[in-house]
Amino acid sequence: MRPRIGYKKLAAVGVAAVVGVASTIALTSGSASAAPVFGYSGYSFGTSVEAGIVGSDPTVVSQFSCTTKPGASDKNTLATANVNKQAIAQTVSTNTYSFNDARGNGVTSNATAADIKVGNLLHLVGAKTTTTSVYKNGQLSYSGSTTFAAVKIGGVNVQSLLKPSTNYKVAVPGLGYIVLNRVGGVKTSAGQYSYSTAVVIHANVKNQYIPEGVDVAVLKTRAEITKPATAMVIGDAFGSYAHVDKLVKAGKTAYQATCQGTEGKTVRNATGEVVIPKVAYVGAVYTTKNGYAGPEKSAINFTSHIAGVKVGTLQVGAIESSASAWKTKDGKVGLNHSSSVASIKVGNKTYKVETGPNSTLDIPGVAKLTFNQVVRQSRYVSVNALVIDVYSLNTKVVLGHSAAGVIG
Repeated sequence: MRPRIGYKKLAAVGVAAVVGVASTIALTSGSASAAPVFGYSGYSFGTSVEAGIVGSDPTVVSQFSCTTKPGASDKNTLATANVNKQAIAQTVSTNTYSFNDARGNGVTSNATAADIKVGNLLHLVGAKTTTTSVYKNGQLSYSGSTTFAAVKIGGVNVQSLLKPSTNYKVAVPGLGYIVLNRVGGVKTSAGQYSYSTAVVIHANVKNQYIPEGVDVAVLKTRAEITKPATAMVIGDAFGSYAHVDKLVKAGKTAYQATCQGTEGKTVRNATGEVVIPKVAYVGAVYTTKNGYAGPEKSAINFTSHIAGVKVGTLQVGAIESSASAWKTKDGKVGLNHSSSVASIKVGNKTYKVETGPNSTLDIPGVAKLTFNQVVRQSRYVSVNALVIDVYSLNTKVVLGHSAAGVIG
C-alpha cells in the first residue's frame, strides 16, 4: 500500500514513487554506444481525479517514467481506493512492464478491481483493463480493452456491457454518465503511446458520493514506446515531493517525463495548491517540457515553477528551476541548469538565499535547507531548487525539480 494525500485541486498527472536527485533516468543515461536504443514508459492508476475540486490524488500507482531497459516493471495493490472519502474501488491491483521478445519492443500496463461502486447508483464487478504499445518490424501498433464480470446500474443487471465497445457512454440516473472502455493511441514522429481506462465517472448531477462537476477515472493505464534512435532525449520535472522517514507521504506534483520529446512543442502541466497534512502547504505548481529528436540535433528542456511554500514556521517565496540537454550528429553534448528561490523567512526574520551549487543554510530548531542541489553526469543533469530537511518531523521536502539528458 502506498499512502496518499488530499489535493485541493488536481490535474491528472503521472506520478512516480521515487524522488531521485539522480533518478532512474540517470542510471540509463551514461552509455556512449551508437547502437539504436528504445525508450519505454508506462503507468497504471487505481483512481485519478481528472476534473473538478476534490480531495484525492492518483491512487494505487504503478509507474516507470523512462528507461531503455526491457524487463523494467512496477506493481502495486490496495484493499480500498477512496475518492472524496468514498470507497470507489475495492481490491485494486496495478502493474506496468517493458519487454523485448517475440511480440517486439513494447510496454504493457494493466489494472484490475474486484468492485467499482458508487453507492447504489453504479456497481461494476471484476473490472480488468489493459493497454500495450509495440514497435516491431519497423511498425508501431497498440491495443487496449476492458471487461467486467457484472455491470449494475441502479441495481439492474446490464449484460450487454460486460465487454463494452470502445468509449461507450452510458447514462447513470442520479449521478450523470459514465464512459466505459476508454481506449486510444497517439503516434508521433518519435514513437507512440496508448491508453485505456475501465470507466470514467462524470458526476454532473448532485449526489452524496462524488461532488457535482467532478470526473473520476478508475483503472487508468498508459503504455509508451519510442522508436529506435541514436540519441534519445530524456528527463523529468515536478513541483514538490515529500516523505517522512521511509514512508512516502506525497507524490510528485505536476509531474512530467519524456522518452519521446514533444516534437518541438511546449507541454505544460499544472496543479493547484497542495496540502501535505501536518507537513507543508505548496502553492500553485506548473512544469513545462519541450524537446525533439532530429537528424542534425536532439534537445530537451524541462522547467518547474512553484508560487510559494510553507513548512511549519518556514515561509519560502517563488521557486523555479530548469534543466536542458542536447546532442548534435557529430557527437557534441551540452548540458545546462538553473534554479532560484525568491525568499526565505521564519516569522519576521528574513534569511539570505544561497545561490551556489549544493549550498546549505541551517536554521536551528527549524530545518536544514539545501539550495541548487545538482547532480551532473556526462550526458545528464538534475537540479532541485530547494530541499528542506525538517528536524521536528524527520521529513524531507524536495521543491522545484528539473532534469534532462540524452542517450546514444
